[in-house]
Amino acid sequence: MKRLMRLVTALGMTALAAASLAKPVTDMNEVLQELEIAKDVFRSAMTHAVGSRLRVTGVDAEFLPHQGVLVSMSVVQPWIDVDQFTERSIDLSTEVETLHDVPELVYEIMTELNMAIAPYDPEMLGELRELREEQKVVRSAQRTLRSQLREARRAKNRAEDDADELDEHIRELEAELNALVDDYESLNAEIDELYTALQERRRSPQQQAITMDIDRAVAESACNYGDTFKSLGSQQYLNMAVRLKESTNYYVFKMENIHACRRGDIDAARLLERSWQYSR
Repeated sequence: MKRLMRLVTALGMTALAAASLAKPVTDMNEVLQELEIAKDVFRSAMTHAVGSRLRVTGVDAEFLPHQGVLVSMSVVQPWIDVDQFTERSIDLSTEVETLHDVPELVYEIMTELNMAIAPYDPEMLGELRELREEQKVVRSAQRTLRSQLREARRAKNRAEDDADELDEHIRELEAELNALVDDYESLNAEIDELYTALQERRRSPQQQAITMDIDRAVAESACNYGDTFKSLGSQQYLNMAVRLKESTNYYVFKMENIHACRRGDIDAARLLERSWQYSR
């Protein structure tokens, strides 16, 4: 937290120090026109750059006196995406918390077609399916035993003889039922463990890839279209804010570096390295 505050403070001091060197904006109408153009330009640029895995929404642009402009947007992840190259993989969003959210019929169709839910495969999902089937069998057996247990207890209450024999039968049924409860809890533990493994396998590489995709898309968009703001001086800044889920990533590009990238003196990756980045 302290590191973030130092970074934010440094950014503020840098912006204030540069204010005296910044090209003054004298024509606000020109700036407003550039802001309107930028909304469409950056929406198209980011949409193209992130590809089909992400959706760009809510693009806005505003002027920041003595600093530059802020282009903000939200990036959302569709809950499902089909690999357009292989057409053999369906990629689920990390928003889908459990595989219960995948309808049974869809699962069966994908299994028949040997299509994987990336980064899983049908065998991994098959193991989960088998565990669920075992649970169904255990639940059915539990219902049968509970019914027998109720009947045995009623019979004991009505019986005048053979009470000891009925007591023994009830104890046997209770023991069997307790064993089934243990079996069911054991299956639950296995399922939870498998869910955790599947989610970790899906989330870790996927989330890292999404973050890298956004970083790359922002840098490419800034490089190719940052000079849309022709009214800004080289010492002013293009600020970009990208909201993803509950956090917002900020990128601060100096216009001087954007011009250099546009000329080809540096590439988008180097432009990203020269930017300030933080999130909250």
